[in-house]
Amino acid sequence: MIDLTKLKEKSIHHEEKKQFNKRRRFDPAVHLFSQKPFSVVSMRDIAKEAEVSSTLFYKYFDDQQRLYIEAMKIEAQTMMICISTIHELSELVEYYIRHMFNEEVLYQMMAYFMLESAGKRAALPANQEISKLIGHFEFVLLPLYSVEAKRESQLLFSTLKELLITYKNHLSFSNEQALQHILSLTERYLDHLKTAE
Repeated sequence: MIDLTKLKEKSIHHEEKKQFNKRRRFDPAVHLFSQKPFSVVSMRDIAKEAEVSSTLFYKYFDDQQRLYIEAMKIEAQTMMICISTIHELSELVEYYIRHMFNEEVLYQMMAYFMLESAGKRAALPANQEISKLIGHFEFVLLPLYSVEAKRESQLLFSTLKELLITYKNHLSFSNEQALQHILSLTERYLDHLKTAE
């Protein structure tokens, strides 16, 4: 007679091992995508960083774009889970700024994505995580701008992104000063946003 419990345990163990191996090969990709622009990171580079053959690496990931999308998705998921529970604009914006400021990997990946996509739209994959983030900004802005919430959310996201890129690593600020400067500029922007209703 087949022991279903043991069979299930074996199946779960096999799946966990498979996921662990996939993640072990995936982490080097996240690291490289946070250090270099998308267009200069090759599958060969990632396989080398993961210390596996390119052939074995392709068993787990089809191509660079799919891998990049997965990397961005995983890095953004924690932030998105927390952000989805915030429905007050200033709280949402402050959380986003603090999270992006402190999560270096996600910040770098998004900065490279944004900077590179500005010049070569076809070179980068569309990213659902960025769309989800802008979508949540739109949802929170709906009470203020029922008609223009979509455009205002895009403007807000772009403004926050530029503040982070401009001041996060500014030479004249310490880390804490940079964060406080970004937060104060963000607060000023939100004041303008609220008075422009």
